[in-house]
Amino acid sequence: MKNVSDKNKELILEYLDIAENDSENGERFSKLLSEECIWNLMPPGISIIGGESVRKFCEFAMGSRKHEADSNVKAIIDNWFADGDDFCVEYYHAAVLPFLNITVIENVCLVCKMEDGKFKSVNEYIDTSASKLIWLGLKMLPIITAFKGIKSRKSLAKR
Repeated sequence: MKNVSDKNKELILEYLDIAENDSENGERFSKLLSEECIWNLMPPGISIIGGESVRKFCEFAMGSRKHEADSNVKAIIDNWFADGDDFCVEYYHAAVLPFLNITVIENVCLVCKMEDGKFKSVNEYIDTSASKLIWLGLKMLPIITAFKGIKSRKSLAKR
């Protein structure tokens, strides 16, 4: 970690622990988000706006899956780095969707801006090539967020 403040180092270490060991805990993760946080998802090209909406989105997303350590169904960090207020993490993610009882697999890259020990923005890039179900779920995400009362809009990349 180059030129990273102590608060942001704590943020990174807390995030890494949550990702690999407590990835269904949306409440714990929500504490890492600033009030101004914006979460951009690609695909489907939408932005979740504001800390309250991002927290609702993360708690919904994290609560919709299960990870089972004994069957190696979990998130595994492949790589990460931090420099100043920038943090990037790549992880492999396998999870069971309990309502369908199937396992989905995805590769994710998060590119984050940090400020005072909180995530100010997160750009989430998802490789949907390994799972048609992930692709379908992401296509339905604007409808799901509206139904859940989560404030979102088309991201700049999709306008």
